[in-house]
Amino acid sequence: MGRIAITGSGSFLGGRLLRRLVEARGGDGVVAVDLAPPPAALESRHRRVDLTEPASDEALLRVFREERVDTLAHFAFFTNPRRDTGYAHELESIGTLSLMAAAAAAGVKRVILRSFTALYGARGQNPNFLTEEHPLQAGRSLGWLQDKLEAEQHAASFARRYPEMSVTVLRFAPLFGPEARTFYTRVFDKRVVPVLMGFDPLLQLLHPDDATSAALRAMEAPVKGAFNIVPKAPIPLQAALHLAEKLPVPVPHPIAYAACELLWAAGLTEAPAGFLDYVRYLCVADGARAERELGFRPRYSSREALLAYLRYRHPEPAGAREATA
Repeated sequence: MGRIAITGSGSFLGGRLLRRLVEARGGDGVVAVDLAPPPAALESRHRRVDLTEPASDEALLRVFREERVDTLAHFAFFTNPRRDTGYAHELESIGTLSLMAAAAAAGVKRVILRSFTALYGARGQNPNFLTEEHPLQAGRSLGWLQDKLEAEQHAASFARRYPEMSVTVLRFAPLFGPEARTFYTRVFDKRVVPVLMGFDPLLQLLHPDDATSAALRAMEAPVKGAFNIVPKAPIPLQAALHLAEKLPVPVPHPIAYAACELLWAAGLTEAPAGFLDYVRYLCVADGARAERELGFRPRYSSREALLAYLRYRHPEPAGAREATA
């Protein structure tokens, strides 16, 4: 039996997946392909590869052949917007292209690609639930999403050219839960939260345990294509802020977009103005295909994932809040 290789093992979700794989298969059955080695306690194999290097495809091909890799989990993606957009593009778009080329040349049988439901884009004309057939329409101004969109396109291209290689794309809703730290979670660490006046979209918040379970299911199920990995139920933004005991401050959206863009340029906010679309319009994905074909059934709702994060990050108020919720 070949080994499982995982890129991005130093990321939050990649690290959780690596731990689960080591527990199930032992350290010799898993190889972490990353710049930094995994924690010593995991005792997994490690091969250092920089996906932004020009010859990364050759290095990856050598690793996949020498380690006899038959399954690859590609989780080397940023979960927060970055100002060094050139590096992000090299890692996520060009790095994925190199990785897919190496996997095809090495005869890797299965590739699991991490992706994001945010790629559908938040738009006023979106249906209530977006299926996998819905076009990916993330705003072109958001380089953080465009690089991930290009990564999906590279994976789809190789899946067509090499049908013997099973390529599965997992589009995860934003992660919320213990130890998760993204620009989404940091909103709920503030006492006062600006919101867009007159808008209250539904949010999907995915518990990390559900995300990890879905990735493990994708490695076992003989399926190809894209799958939305989402929680049991969404939650309205205003309800989430109320549950977290935050003070929402309504701001007219023209002012909010202009102010956010200025603050982003000055390095004073978590994300550029384009992300305000996601607290203005609907972007809720349908998880029926993952349940039907992957056998993935989420344990947690968005509300439960939010409460789990609040208990971890703000334990005292969260305990009292849950008791009265």
